[in-house]
Amino acid sequence: MIMMEIRQLRCFVTCVEAGSFTAAAELLYTTQSSVSKTIHAMEHELQTELFERTGRGIRLTARGQELYNYAVNVLDAMEQIEQLAGKSPVRSLKVSVNPSSWMEAAFTEFYERAYQKGDYYEYFEGNVRDVIERVQKGQDDLGFIYLLKEQSASAQFLMRKYQLQFEPLKKIQLMLYGGKKIGQFPPADGELRLVQGSQTEVRPEDVLRLGAIEGISLESPQTSVTTNSGSLLRHLLEHSDLWNLSSESLDGTYSGTEGILLEGKENEVVFGCVSRNEEQLGELEKEFIAYVKRKLENSKKE
Repeated sequence: MIMMEIRQLRCFVTCVEAGSFTAAAELLYTTQSSVSKTIHAMEHELQTELFERTGRGIRLTARGQELYNYAVNVLDAMEQIEQLAGKSPVRSLKVSVNPSSWMEAAFTEFYERAYQKGDYYEYFEGNVRDVIERVQKGQDDLGFIYLLKEQSASAQFLMRKYQLQFEPLKKIQLMLYGGKKIGQFPPADGELRLVQGSQTEVRPEDVLRLGAIEGISLESPQTSVTTNSGSLLRHLLEHSDLWNLSSESLDGTYSGTEGILLEGKENEVVFGCVSRNEEQLGELEKEFIAYVKRKLENSKKE
């Protein structure tokens, strides 16, 4: 007995209409290898080739053409059944992120633009490992992480182990932020006291590289406050003499002051998206990734 899934039929029809597995993968917001595996599984189940692979792309076989005709009718029928039932498929968006004011704003803006009656949204914050494991377990559809240079190898290993894909979206730098009560940098006594998020992967020692760059003599920075509250972190920067070491993308979001850029490859941070290899993304996930990319692109032009 043949057990064909709707998602397989959608993948197959998209391949036919896109003309290649690569183009179909882009439309489905998945990988070319995932599309290939789906088509291979269908061919194995049907015990027939659906496409002829050519140097220029793919071409339907006679049996593939038959399936395409049936598949289009099935997908149309499914849409009509949903309309007859008086409801559309439930759309959901579940994302996990490293703490980020920029992502909070992007998520809020996207919700305001995209929400339709019946949609369901989830937003979870955690460290890099938390995000990767939530995506791997299917608790979230997408994960957005900031990878420091020293983290990259271990995080990439973990994602390969879990068969996840990582798409780099932007390279940024570490920055040192001072609150409104900061009078000068470096502090007159050379003592740099920090407030850091508990889920932040940045080490206070990283700020010493700034001293080397600027020719400044700094004592080893001290983390005076650690918190898992973004609101408290912002409040402390507004009303105390504490500093915060985080990523460039947060510039001006909570500090109310200009950040001091830590330049150089060793201070580079890669922001990107984590998703499962074997699953095609739903409508809202596709739209959200596209929105994040547009927002990043627009930020370059400003």
